[in-house]
Amino acid sequence: MAKNSFLRSVRMTNQYKAAIIGCGSIGHAHMEGYNLVDEVEVVAVADPVAAARARYVEQYSITQQYESVEEMLENARPDIVSVCTWHLLHPAPTIAAAQAGVKAVICEKPMAIGMEDADSMVSACQASGTKLIISHQRRFTPGWEKARQLIREGAIGTPLFVTNKVADGLTNWGTHSIDGSRFVLDNPKASWVMGSVERRTDRYERDTAVEDACMGLVQFDGDLQLFIQSDLKREGAAAGHFQIRGSEGFMEVTELSVRLHTTDRVDWQEVEIELPDGAKAIGGYTNAAQVRELLAWIEEDIDEHRNAGAIARDTVEIMMALYESARRNAVVHLPLEERTYPLERMIEEGKLPVEIEGRYDIRSFLKWDGIDEEKYKALRAQGMGHHQIMRQLHEEMQG
Repeated sequence: MAKNSFLRSVRMTNQYKAAIIGCGSIGHAHMEGYNLVDEVEVVAVADPVAAARARYVEQYSITQQYESVEEMLENARPDIVSVCTWHLLHPAPTIAAAQAGVKAVICEKPMAIGMEDADSMVSACQASGTKLIISHQRRFTPGWEKARQLIREGAIGTPLFVTNKVADGLTNWGTHSIDGSRFVLDNPKASWVMGSVERRTDRYERDTAVEDACMGLVQFDGDLQLFIQSDLKREGAAAGHFQIRGSEGFMEVTELSVRLHTTDRVDWQEVEIELPDGAKAIGGYTNAAQVRELLAWIEEDIDEHRNAGAIARDTVEIMMALYESARRNAVVHLPLEERTYPLERMIEEGKLPVEIEGRYDIRSFLKWDGIDEEKYKALRAQGMGHHQIMRQLHEEMQG
């Protein structure tokens, strides 16, 4: 029986209380996952935006809501905390939860913006005995799991080159794509990178400065390399789709499919994969599987979670090293010495002068400022998702 199937079939002996920090769009995906795990009850939420809290507790019948993380930790005393804030806000609640003695933290991706923050999260959780995982839940999708199995079985020989094409910023889609490639390839260690960045506009993503476009080459141990491009060509870009060339063939991977073209065949072969009901990249089945494996880690039935913070920080390091390479105009060897956000440093140093004025955020439609709560509630009752509602209401506000 496959490891993930085993985890889905075993009932844990303990019950756990969970809390969610950040009642935005990704918080709904975490809630979907928790709702499929009988051993976990979400008892509280924390968010400084009253409207976000109100909609969330009403939809999911959660009894406790708090404006601050500290108040929630003190009064709700959860066993598990989901950190679903925007990127720059990940470290503080993660460290606060660890210091409060929670059993586990599930922090959204990207883990952090800069190695100082990423490593401080790992260190705080190690010091308190808190299990830290980063929500790269796509590692539980059947396509990625099947691809990893086939790579281990030598289906395309020795992996040599991985190709990734993403959009909406390296730290956004890129974190999934790089992490997914690493998962399928058994978490290889990067030895050096070389990257290039363009930023002619004042572009942000969830309040984090991002590039207009970038590309990079990653050298892993041995002969394995990974190439990633972001926002250079939107067509075909995807967070969970990549190609692997091996010594004896090619593999094309998505979250729900795998195709092979091996040296003994003249055409592509669609690999048969058993898809569970409701299989998707974010929320539902994948988030639930992530939680179940976390419970197994807490109860010491497994040695480590596949999304452990100590594993995920390596994905952050690769992205930060690509930016640092662009900053230095040189190959950067790992471990990375720069501890802050190299892209922000480039901006501060005048190396990326804005040519088209006007700061903008490609996820600004997720902010609650000015949102008509009654319209939101009505659209939610019609079955629309949070992301779709917020985009529509922001478009209406802009006329």
